[in-house]
Parts: sequence; structure tokens; C-alpha cells
Amino acid sequence: MQGVADTLREFWAHRPVRPRAGRKLGGVATGIALRYQIDPVIVRIAFVALALSGGVGLPMYLAGWLLLPEEGDEVAPLEALVNKGHSSMSQAQTVGLGILMFPALAFTFGSGGFQVFVTLAASVACIYLLQKNRGHLAPATLAEPPAVPPVPGAPAWDPLGAAPFAWDLPEPAPAPQPPAPRPRKPRVGLATLGVATLVIAGSAIAWSFAPWFTVPHVIGLLIAVVAAGLVIGSFVDAGRGLIWLLIPLSVAGFGMTAVGFDGPTNLGNIEPTPKTVAEVQDRYEIGVGSVNLDLRQLPDSGSVKTAVDADLGELTVHVPKNADVTFRCEASSIGELNCLGKKAEGGSVQVEGTDLGDNGEGGLKIDLDVLTNVGEVKVLRD
Repeated sequence: MQGVADTLREFWAHRPVRPRAGRKLGGVATGIALRYQIDPVIVRIAFVALALSGGVGLPMYLAGWLLLPEEGDEVAPLEALVNKGHSSMSQAQTVGLGILMFPALAFTFGSGGFQVFVTLAASVACIYLLQKNRGHLAPATLAEPPAVPPVPGAPAWDPLGAAPFAWDLPEPAPAPQPPAPRPRKPRVGLATLGVATLVIAGSAIAWSFAPWFTVPHVIGLLIAVVAAGLVIGSFVDAGRGLIWLLIPLSVAGFGMTAVGFDGPTNLGNIEPTPKTVAEVQDRYEIGVGSVNLDLRQLPDSGSVKTAVDADLGELTVHVPKNADVTFRCEASSIGELNCLGKKAEGGSVQVEGTDLGDNGEGGLKIDLDVLTNVGEVKVLRD
């Protein structure tokens, strides 16, 4: 434990510096790459993968932006806010980034559960290993070509900086030497693919003994294997091709964890237009796609109750101008709601209420439940 504490203190004392050149956003990924002499692309992909795996990458990047000093500054922006030194970032920008931390943390810890803590612990472990194994390296910089010193005795008026007595012809160049053979890089990518194949084979066997073991579990294991291969490859300058395998796996993992697929699995678009109360179904369901339910041709009397449900997509319900509508709209994972004037957007949002229409109470009564996991929900009078 004493060694771990010493390593973390050393990391803080010699933490990465966010460069002004070569960065894409705040320079956090580029600063980490320069500090430990690894490929900046790998660090950026790691942040994207963490952002797609429960959103952990978002607060981690913001924390790096606030806690790592910028090139040429005395201290980090957060330290400058408490008067510990000078930072080129204004106090307003620092406060703005701090405010962004609250929704980022709420989204991360509100939707990920135990997986977030595991991912966060693995990220801290990777930073510890980088400092432990590569903390002694000096930050990589772009070296400028050395200046050519003038020839001794050259007059100041000579634009070439060479005196006439130095105009001798150059000596014959030595015979070219054959290039030294390039050392073979470790086959990190091939080894990672081999382990991934074993994971798939083991998962196929596990399905017959553990019914709870599903495809999202397999995707998570594959992401962990590929991420480990990228971390190992960053130490030996190999395995960059694994990035193109990690991206689709991360997108698939995010989709399977953010969207529930226990409901219908059909895809497409449906546009029901019932003309009588009897034609209105109890539920309109779709897996991925859109539902456009038009109730404007219903009679002015009677009552209907229906629900519209989707895993991923856009749900729109048109109601008559004079109908009395009781509605409940929800996006259980993330989405945007606009239901008879009540709006909300973000993660796990819900609105409900009763709207009596243009003529007040009386006439057709409609009871609506409109639910999506991810997508847009609209209830409109038009």
C-alpha cells in the first residue's frame, strides 16, 4: 500500500500537461499520450469507449480538464480558482466545467449501477500502471532541428555564413550501408484475437449451463479483452488495429445496455388511423422504428384507452382538438418528450397530465400511455 501511495503521489507531482497544439478538445488525451509516450489515438479511443460504457469517460475527461494544468500555466484551472497560482482558463470557464460535472456524474452513476464502479476502478488501475511502468519517461515533444553554427572567421556580410577559404569541395560520401533489419513487433493483436475467440467458445458452452448468461455479457467480456490488448499494446507499440474492433463492440454494448429488448422485436413504421372507438387497439408496439397514431377521425363521444410502446424510435399521437386527454409520456433510458405542451429531455424523463381541449370538459375521452426506452415522444393537437 505504501508503494501504491508513493506512485499516486508521483503521478500528481509529475502529472500530464495539456498542450496547446495537437489537441482536439481540452487536450487531456494528448497530454496523457505525451506524458507517457503512447499513441494519442489510443488514449482518445479509450475515452470514447469509457463514455459508451456507462458514461464513465465523460466525468473522467472533465476531471482531467479541471485538474491538469495547461501548457505554460502555473497550476490547473481548479487550483487557480482557489488562488494557488495562475491559469490561462478564466474563472467563468472553470465554473462552467464544474457545473457540467454534475449532470455527467448523475448520468453515469444513475444508469450504470455496479458496472460503473468496476469500470472506474479499472480506469484508475490503468492510470496506476502507466505511472508505475512509464512514469520515468520524459514527455515526448517535437524537437526543433539544431541551428548550424557559422564557420569561424566568416565575414558578417556573407549571407551564406562561409568565408572564401571554406569553399572547398565536400569530401566523398561514404558508401551507403544496408539498413538494419527492423525488429519484429510483439503480436499483441493476434494474441488478443485468440483470447477473444476463446471467450466466444467458452460463452457458447456457458449458455447451456447458465441461462442468465446473455449476449450483453459476451459483448462486455470481449470489450474487456480488446481493451486489455490495447493497454498492453500501448507499452510495446503494437496492437493499434484493435481500435477498429473496439469501436463496434462499444457501440453494440452501449445499445444493449441502454435499450431493453425484452419487448417486441419487430422493426419498421406503423401508422394506424382508427375511425371508430372499437377500432382502437389496447396497445401499439414496435421494437425499433416509429409509430404515428392518428386519433383525429374518432367520433366526438365515447372513451378510449390505449398505449404506445417502443424500444427505440419515435412515437407520435395526434388527438382531436376537443377531446379530453389524460396522458403519461415516458422515456425510460434517454429521450425527448413533447406531450400537449409539457416538455422534458434527458435520461429517464416522464411527464403526465390532463388536457381538456379547446371546448373544455366534455366530449371524447382519451387515456394515453406513450413509452419508449430511447427516442422521441410527442402527443399533439393539430
